[in-house]
This record gives sequence, structure tokens and C-alpha cells, in this order.
Amino acid sequence: MKVLGPRNVLIPAPTFNEYEIAAKINGSKIKDLLLNEWEGFMLNKQDIFNQWGDTDLLFICNPNNPTGCLTQRKDLREIIQKAGQLGKYVVIDEAFMDFVPDRAKYSVVDLVPKYDNLFVLYSLTKFFAFPGLRLGLGLGNRAVVQKINEIRDPWNVNCFAQLAGVASLLDEQYIDSTVAYVSEEKSYLFKKIEAISGLRPYSPSVNYIFINVAGTGHSSAEVCRMLGRQGILVRDCGSYKKLTPEYIRAAVRKREENDKLIEALSMLGRK
Repeated sequence: MKVLGPRNVLIPAPTFNEYEIAAKINGSKIKDLLLNEWEGFMLNKQDIFNQWGDTDLLFICNPNNPTGCLTQRKDLREIIQKAGQLGKYVVIDEAFMDFVPDRAKYSVVDLVPKYDNLFVLYSLTKFFAFPGLRLGLGLGNRAVVQKINEIRDPWNVNCFAQLAGVASLLDEQYIDSTVAYVSEEKSYLFKKIEAISGLRPYSPSVNYIFINVAGTGHSSAEVCRMLGRQGILVRDCGSYKKLTPEYIRAAVRKREENDKLIEALSMLGRK
């Protein structure tokens, strides 16, 4: 944001909150692109075209956080192309893309050399499970990357994080086994949660499940407190912009942990 200096930024809602924080810190005005619940919170490219007006930059989280919704690569490419023709920049966050088995249908990493108005964010801390190392990367045209490099903090990534990142990306066995395990376990967890009265989970694409808990008669904050008392931590999504306080996000974990979550959730509607 500091390098590009956009005056007006278009951000879908709900989505990861820190895009708006970064934009505001650097003096940008924010315009919300409301994702409709009755459309499954899916990103609609026509809504983008209709609403981006005088915005200079568009953020897209794909898969979206917290909903897990995926936007097709072909739609993203059309958005990027039209944005380029209008002098707009597109930033796409693929922090959770490694969990998507058929990622070729969605990832736009390989399009970076073809579009000067595209910047892709990528995180290693989610998939490779080392959040404390704070390791991620950005891919964009050479001029923008050079400017970012000139103003970045001089010690933003330490040598241990770099070594871990390289080793992780080379560990194909871990990558393949993790994608396979999460794919199987998220299907199991989704079906079990779907069968619980009062819960409405959204079909997961990554390693978390977005759940509407309104049918239990409890708010998302109340559900989080009840689960917390049992040693289970889930994300209260009430703090996401334009999202009502009736959604939680639960991680896909090991079978015994998932079963513990299922058991706890099944007790929510019981008096």
C-alpha cells in the first residue's frame, strides 16, 4: 500500500480485516463490496465491474477468509485484464491456496509475469504449520518489487525462517500427504457438522469450515465461550466487517480433535 499509494480501495466484505487496516494506514479510502449471504458469499465479477468506479486497487482473498469460498481462475483473469485496461491494480491473497487439491483452477501465480497490475500474496505459515516464523512472500512486476524492497524493514525475515521455507517447499511428500489428509478430514467433519440440528456449515475448500450457528439460539460469541470452557478454540467471526454475529470458523484438525468438536457442537442446542 505504501508503494502503490491508492486513493480508493475496493475490498469485499466479509474478508480478512488487515487489507483495510493496511490501506487506511496509508491514507486510502475504503469502498465495501458486499458479498451476499443468499449467494453463498461468492465473489461476483459483475458486481466488481459495476462497483469499482474510481477505485485504484482491488483486494481479493482466494480462498476467502473466513468463508472459504473460491473464485475461478478464469474469472480472476478477466478481472485482472479489465482492471489493467482501466489503470487499476489487483492484489490477490492466496494464503490458503496450498490446501486446495485442484489449485490450478484457481491460482493466478503464473499470471504475474503477464500482468503488470497484478500482485499475489502467499503465506507458508498456514500450510506448513510454522506461524511463529511469520514467513510469506509477494509476487509482482519487477518495478513494484524493487520499490517494496527499498522501503521494507531491513530485518523483516530472519535466516531461520528462510531456511525453513526452502526446506518446506522441497518436501513434496509432506505437501502431498497434507493435501490428501485435509481433503479427507474436512469432508468427514463437514458431514458430521451438517447433521447437527441448528448448524449450517458451508462446504469447505480449505482447512477450515465456516458455520452459521444462528439455529442453535446462541450468538457466535456465546458458542465460542461454551466451546472454550471445554478447551476448544474456534474463531468468532462476529468481528469480520459486514458479517452478523452468528458465524464461527472451525479448523480441520486430527480425527480425535475433530470428534471432540463434533461432540461439543452437538450439545449446543440441548438444554
